[in-house]
Amino acid sequence: MEVEEMVNKVREQQGRPFDVKQLTTLCVANVIINMLFGHRCGHSDQALQQLITDISERASSFSMIFEIFPTLRLLPYFKKYLRKNLARAKNIFSFLNTNIAKCIEVCDFYFHSASLQVAMQSAVNPSVRPSVCLSVKTTQVTIMRFSLRCPMIS
Repeated sequence: MEVEEMVNKVREQQGRPFDVKQLTTLCVANVIINMLFGHRCGHSDQALQQLITDISERASSFSMIFEIFPTLRLLPYFKKYLRKNLARAKNIFSFLNTNIAKCIEVCDFYFHSASLQVAMQSAVNPSVRPSVCLSVKTTQVTIMRFSLRCPMIS
């Protein structure tokens, strides 16, 4: 999907020069977001654009210098720099928390519908014991497992 999107964007340029780095970054970010959250963002999505900007700014920062010289944090220039860096980190975590919350909602929906389905199967066939597990943490969604154990087989 993402390769097709990238090829279409290159074709739209019709031989004109354009920023390949930005397009590649968007496509890679979309693949990662799709793997993590199960959906892709449009290339014109402002939240995705802001996330990429914030991550690249944080990655290119010289925060290691604060580990070596902690007193630099007290200077006005570096205070302003740290404030911007903190705002970027908050934006990144806000994006992640919003998408994790959406995933938890989806997982809860599937968990409840699967639980209902398993309960209905148990009512129809009492020899089947349901075993349903879901663990959701605030920062990590663990994959759901639904299994039916039949006492006659195991």
